[in-house]
Amino acid sequence: MRLYIVSGLAIALLAILFALQNPNLVTLNLLGWEYRQSLALVLLLTLAIGVVVGLLVSVPAVIRRGWRVSRFQKQTDTLTGLLQDTEQQVATETQRVQAVHQRYQDLLSALDLKETTTGLLHSSILKQALTRQLAALSDRPFSLLMLKVQADQVYGVERQRLWQGLTQHLQDVATEQTWLYSDGQGLYLATVTGLNAKATSTYGETLKAAILEAPLAEPERTLEVSVGGAIANTATPVDALQLIDTAQTALAQAQERGRNRLRFLEVTS
Repeated sequence: MRLYIVSGLAIALLAILFALQNPNLVTLNLLGWEYRQSLALVLLLTLAIGVVVGLLVSVPAVIRRGWRVSRFQKQTDTLTGLLQDTEQQVATETQRVQAVHQRYQDLLSALDLKETTTGLLHSSILKQALTRQLAALSDRPFSLLMLKVQADQVYGVERQRLWQGLTQHLQDVATEQTWLYSDGQGLYLATVTGLNAKATSTYGETLKAAILEAPLAEPERTLEVSVGGAIANTATPVDALQLIDTAQTALAQAQERGRNRLRFLEVTS
């Protein structure tokens, strides 16, 4: 804005100097009329006419640009309103889901189905839960993963906080088809539907990594985790006990192989 003002003042000053230095009269002829005016006034008048013509030429473009800006502004306001309505609907739905989740958690607590330290389903109900899950399967594979965590020199309150932290890490990476269980003493169990043998192995690696990446209160302390898994394919009917026994066998073999190892076995009839 300041540049425009300075430029305008400079042009006005030059025009004044031009008018003072060119007082000579010139003869103008237009449509049979003859006029005598100073050269400076004629040139300044010509400049003014040129400016007016330029403004008249640019007015339609300015008007069209104004219309476009107004139309875009209306569209922006409309989209902003829709976005706000959508955000409000999402917030309302989120509150509803949170309320349902809280009621679900309260029901599990009231039925004494949750492990108190981790807040996960208690491992003692695994057999009953597996029986119902297996009965509901149609043609999808089903897997049971057992993760045994060893924490050296971690005791008391720090140990409980560790289990709680590991629980959060597992929940962050768990899929929507996963049910997590715990005994509150470092044993975590996960049931997952729809993964074949290769995908189950990859998923086990993901759960293992989530545990090993969990920070400890004292960095010099380390975690170890062994993962054993039982995979039930659609061709072999299995029951809950078979699945649990196979997973326990796989876990024992993983522990025998060394630190942070995985072992997966298919359930056979």
